[in-house]
Amino acid sequence: MVVLAASIVTKSGKPLLSRQFVGLPRPRLESLLSSFPRLVSPTSEHTVVESSGVRFVYTPLEDLYVLLITNTQSNILLDLSTLSLITRIATELGSGGRGGAIGELDVIRVNFEILSAWDEVISLGWRENVNLPQVRNILEMESHEEKIQEIIARNKEHEAKEELKRRARQLEMQRREMTRRGQNPYANPSAPSSYSAVPSSYNPPSGGPSSYSAGTPYDSPSASTPTAKPFKGKGMQLGGAKGRKKDDDLAAALGGLSVDDADLPLLQHQQAQAQAAYAEPAQQQPQYAAPAAPATPVKDANPFGEVEQREVHLTVREALSLALNRDGGISSLSLKGNLDLRISAPDYSAVVLRLPSPSSGAYAKAGDLQFQTHPNVDKAAWTQRGEVRLKEGKKGFPVGMGLGVLKWRLSGTDESIVPLSINCWPSADSGTLTVNLEYELQDPSLSLHNVVISIPLPPGAEPSISEAPAHGSYAINPHSGRLEWTLDEVSEAAGTASGSLEFEAQGDDADACFPVSIDFVSQRGICGVEVLGVTTSPTDSSDVDYSLDSLLAVDRYEVV
Repeated sequence: MVVLAASIVTKSGKPLLSRQFVGLPRPRLESLLSSFPRLVSPTSEHTVVESSGVRFVYTPLEDLYVLLITNTQSNILLDLSTLSLITRIATELGSGGRGGAIGELDVIRVNFEILSAWDEVISLGWRENVNLPQVRNILEMESHEEKIQEIIARNKEHEAKEELKRRARQLEMQRREMTRRGQNPYANPSAPSSYSAVPSSYNPPSGGPSSYSAGTPYDSPSASTPTAKPFKGKGMQLGGAKGRKKDDDLAAALGGLSVDDADLPLLQHQQAQAQAAYAEPAQQQPQYAAPAAPATPVKDANPFGEVEQREVHLTVREALSLALNRDGGISSLSLKGNLDLRISAPDYSAVVLRLPSPSSGAYAKAGDLQFQTHPNVDKAAWTQRGEVRLKEGKKGFPVGMGLGVLKWRLSGTDESIVPLSINCWPSADSGTLTVNLEYELQDPSLSLHNVVISIPLPPGAEPSISEAPAHGSYAINPHSGRLEWTLDEVSEAAGTASGSLEFEAQGDDADACFPVSIDFVSQRGICGVEVLGVTTSPTDSSDVDYSLDSLLAVDRYEVV
């Protein structure tokens, strides 16, 4: 059994919480949860439905559904057992242990507690061997060491308070003694005293210092500072009631033993060990290096992988910008391409590139296609024979650097140049928007990769797939609010030259589904520019091994 996700949703399809246990993309999960209520039949007695390659196992709770999303090969008996346990957990936590039905507000209030409990039941998509009492015990997180640390902290706080009280009583007694001697109890003892001699008729109290005599002048700060009367008290007693009470608490946590005076050294030793055990992990905590900054992507990099460059390396790039109207006609078309030559060995500085000749009719829409050669390239040789070579008298192509030797561009409104046609047909009826989306590959010789057809949705709409596509996958992009249909490859060889998708969404504005954006890449260009071969020089027709990096990319491809 593999549990993909456990969720709680309302009967209208609004997800309240969900826990993914495997690598399930969020758009995919949101699409599954939003389509689930439409799959539930109000008259069916079953609590299992299957759709889009997954299985929904659910339990109704008043206005909510608790459901598991599993693969279709999972054991249904284990699924039902797991669903029963997570439902009991959600009900108990949501109702505060009172039992009974729970609502949306109850789930939102204890959502983190529910997710933590579910993590104890399911791990990496597999059911753990636990029951409800064990999950309760885990969530309580009783820790014997934590109790010891709390008692130690309370004892330290109590000792600090007692020490402050003792010092306060001692200072108060000193002030009273100074008052009886006729001194200012709040004077700064470091400042020189201006007192004159004490009258001879003054009789010190019977409990005063024996070294005091009448008529003794207070000429210096040292003479004005009285001798502190020793504090007479019982002090801290190990057998006292308060001390024994807190020590008994600590001993109870350590094993329920009573504390006697003879056991105090052992108690203090255990307390020191506990403090050391909590201090060591912080000191032994490993130091992790800061994550490295992500690498900057290389501009115009080939998504098909880097090509191993030979001593003669050719790069062909085409960028397509196309805007189609909703009837299939072209509103604007612009295609730009270039051929770059990079030579890494001086022996090949005079190579000749052989391409189809512009006069041979090999290029698509030759009347609208315009070529431009580098000033050092023989234009006549290119126009007549399709050769990219140096003009007479030129020393050679630069070595160790790229050079654009040929450029071309195509414009016009001929629909035959469109590589992929898109038909988006939205229709509104009683607040429901039904959208039919189709694509068709126009050029069978092309193989398009990483195709993404993105259609905007009305604000706040939650689409429901009426007809799932036969090829590719679909998902909702929560950041852009668009439905994205992704196909790894569109080609005749792969059997994906055409496809359709139908969905429904709330709304009555058909214009909200435009513009439809398309993105793809291809290793073959549209215009037909291709390298047939490379020779050493105009006078030497020996073939040269070369490497080729060719890519067609999309700058803009929209149906407006």
